[in-house]
Amino acid sequence: MARLYWVWTMLPRAAASSTANTKARTGWALLGMDTDRKRKSGQSMTHPCLHAGSGVLQGFTACRWCAASRYCKMPSAPPITTRTTMNKILFLAVPALLAMLLAIGPRPLVEAPSASTELPTDLDSHLRSREARFSDITPGAEKQIRWAHADRRQTDLAIIYLHGFSATRQETAPLSDLLGAHLQANVFHTRLRGHGRSGAAMAEASAGDWLADAREALAIGQRLGRRVLVIGTSTGATLASWLAVQHADAPVLAYVLISPNFAPKDPAATVLTWPWASYWTPLLLGREHQWQPHNEAQARYWSHRYPVQALLPMMALVKYVRAQPLEQVQAPLLVVYSREDQVVSAPAIEAAFARFGSPQKKLLALTDTQDPSHHVLAGDILSPRDTPRVQAAIFDFIATLPVSEPSDRAPR
Repeated sequence: MARLYWVWTMLPRAAASSTANTKARTGWALLGMDTDRKRKSGQSMTHPCLHAGSGVLQGFTACRWCAASRYCKMPSAPPITTRTTMNKILFLAVPALLAMLLAIGPRPLVEAPSASTELPTDLDSHLRSREARFSDITPGAEKQIRWAHADRRQTDLAIIYLHGFSATRQETAPLSDLLGAHLQANVFHTRLRGHGRSGAAMAEASAGDWLADAREALAIGQRLGRRVLVIGTSTGATLASWLAVQHADAPVLAYVLISPNFAPKDPAATVLTWPWASYWTPLLLGREHQWQPHNEAQARYWSHRYPVQALLPMMALVKYVRAQPLEQVQAPLLVVYSREDQVVSAPAIEAAFARFGSPQKKLLALTDTQDPSHHVLAGDILSPRDTPRVQAAIFDFIATLPVSEPSDRAPR
């Protein structure tokens, strides 16, 4: 009885230091005392648990105390799963599950277009009929051929222009037309799918659509001239880089890349290429992306408000082209950019330029550029003062190339 009284008086201390299993521990303690009493009276003992009270005080169940002190061989109480153990399991399992879902989630993909582009004999009618499918094209943004001669004959050199993301052919106008007039070259201005229309139309295009537009432009350029000068600005220059890799045998005189987009200036844009981006991007950035045009002309010929989903194929394209084997490119290459560019990454431009395998290549960094964003480096809308500089740089570069036709040289 003295032992029972001692254990009973010590139970409050045990409860203060134990968890919700106090009742179970008390039961095991009483079982131990009952067994000890049976030992002294000579009764049969099924579970001879000793010193159970001490075990309770030290945080043991009776069976666990006996097992630890080797007083009996009674199996210990069933293990109790604590909240701490569950928290540890969740702490390890939840990140692993999230990592697995992130790894297998859908990513923005780029599907390369078919290798062949079928063109009819009458290119003007073909382009008009294709553009007539859309009733909301901004006048001056449609695909267009500027013929060097009234009889629309093929010229020694043709120029194709690939505009940038959210822009149109008016982006650097009249740069390409001025070059064409001086070089007596036919000029083709493309319109990338979804561009030059309502802002909502920007979300209708995929990266594969833009690659197909670039491939069509090169095919038209080869119809317009015996050799082709490819000019691209921003993401249009990204497309031109893809052409340089995929069409190494094309009769291209040179590639001119103006502020090429090999990575946006904001490194956070990389998350747009992550899995599930199409689901969480609207939640983080909102349903629409909007920016403020610098003037009325830019507001007219650029899409400055469009669904945020349109950014996904652009970033997928940039990542896709950056992974291309640029080292295999052998065509002459001129890259014009500004180290102060606020739209694309200047270090990414320099890194990509170093990778190009072209034996004849030049990297030209313009300073004191007129565009407030230092990105569109030619054209009446944003950089009229810089258009002659870029034009002269292209003429000078062409003059260094081993051309056989005098009409391809810059006028003196």
